Amino acid sequence: MTLRSALLILGTAACQLLAVDAVRAQGTNSHGAGGDAAQAAERVALGQRIYRDGTGVAGQPLKALGAAQTALSGKDVACTTCHRRSGYGTSEGKFVIRPIIGPALLQQQTVPVHAPRVRARVGVSQRPPYDESSLARAIRGGLDATGKPLDPVMPRYALSDEEMKALSAYLFSLAAKPSPGVDEHDIHFATVIQPGVAPERRRAMLDVMRAFVKDKGANVRSDEQRREAGNMRMYRSYRKWMLHVWELSGPSETWGAQLEAFYAQQPVFALIGGLGDVSWSPIHAFTERLEIPSVFPQVDLPVLTGTNQYTFYFSRGVVLEAEVLAKFVREQADAGRIVQVYRREGAGAAAAAAFRAALTPGTTMEDQVLEGPANEAFWQRVHAGNPGTLVLWLGASDLTGVQAPGGGDAPPVYLSSSLLSGRLPDSLAKANARLVYPSDLPPKRDARLLRNKLWLHNKGITITDEVVQMNTQFTMTVVNDVVGHIMDSFSRDYFVERIEHVVGQTPVASVYQSVSLGPGQRFAAKGSSVVQVLDADKKQLKALSGWIVP
Repeated sequence: MTLRSALLILGTAACQLLAVDAVRAQGTNSHGAGGDAAQAAERVALGQRIYRDGTGVAGQPLKALGAAQTALSGKDVACTTCHRRSGYGTSEGKFVIRPIIGPALLQQQTVPVHAPRVRARVGVSQRPPYDESSLARAIRGGLDATGKPLDPVMPRYALSDEEMKALSAYLFSLAAKPSPGVDEHDIHFATVIQPGVAPERRRAMLDVMRAFVKDKGANVRSDEQRREAGNMRMYRSYRKWMLHVWELSGPSETWGAQLEAFYAQQPVFALIGGLGDVSWSPIHAFTERLEIPSVFPQVDLPVLTGTNQYTFYFSRGVVLEAEVLAKFVREQADAGRIVQVYRREGAGAAAAAAFRAALTPGTTMEDQVLEGPANEAFWQRVHAGNPGTLVLWLGASDLTGVQAPGGGDAPPVYLSSSLLSGRLPDSLAKANARLVYPSDLPPKRDARLLRNKLWLHNKGITITDEVVQMNTQFTMTVVNDVVGHIMDSFSRDYFVERIEHVVGQTPVASVYQSVSLGPGQRFAAKGSSVVQVLDADKKQLKALSGWIVP
């Protein structure tokens, strides 16, 4: 394995340097007699594979004995199963999985004993620091650094000497230094904007972000007073927020190189927010490759398949809306002949495919693909099919000239709230228009979003795009809460795990009426609803369904 391939496995060169520094600090011979940085990188890469995947030096599944001598192998014995990807551990019920990051292993563990006589008699040491030898004994034999048995829930691993040295090197490197994008004074974030995003949407997002970051800078804590007060950990944890705007240009196949150039100029700890009207796949691939968290980009086409360790999405976008609508239509006995209209590429095509796949087999349906302008001749062709139900996977610009019949006997016209950016065109104001709607109805919604709107008002920000602005404020609040929780533990993987925990408890609302995450989940809103538009100008809506989770 070359140095380059080893570093790609680790994600960034910084991880390899952490490993070398940590192992040197222990005085272990991680390099061998004639070792070099490439050999150290290979060793840490093998340790990472053992830790994350449960595979050994030759790619074989590792073997271990669990509680009651249960034989375990492969993914079942990957360290991440219990200790999480970050190594910071977790808890479930009465079980507490302790951190196994480098600083935790390499430091003496103590207990607070305040009485001088007790301290003199029994001491404060709970266990001495681990070294490579005592760590091997713990992992292979289940005995901690003092020789006491570990909890039986901890498997006993059958590792070769090479595998044990590699795992030790990797564990000693975990969280040994802050992740890239953090220095002694600043923490750097970036937001990514795809080409073609409407200027007003871009401005709506950035106005909220910049006001939030300005607030963070204005509320700089009194470091000297805090240091004198003795709260050293909070003093060490504070960083000034720096926001970078990464605007992409040109075709999507060039975006990866553009992102890498931005990152080379200034590494960032995480991506926050972001806007895009086409597939987020190139940005998603970039974050996975460099292991950079990405928090709630506002996109209609998130990545739904493949690996996703680092990107959180609000929902599955238009695919979720299509599946919600299909479930709603399946329950209607009088849908009649369904005609769906979409353009051949982009979000509309993805929604149409998902809708078609989710309908009951045998449903009578016709596709009308819009090519070129949505003129009168096209709409006459659509209506000539006498649709009992009309589904329009189109944006507002394609709907300005639509001629949909009105009146009580008019067929229902279903539209995507996401593709319309929450706005119903005037041409459909009198039609039997219905929306796949991600939020609750306006009276309750307005009350739920009141705190957000008061904040915007106090910052002098006019509401120009409610969806973008509310969701951006929610995203910034989530990131702020998580940064507060992680204190001075600037680990990207730990940041990701805290987002999973914090999202459902964030006091500031998003436009989605229900958001939550669990370990490994990457889509916060799991459903949507269907509403009828009674009066577009007055925002009068009537619920036709409850919260539908397909």
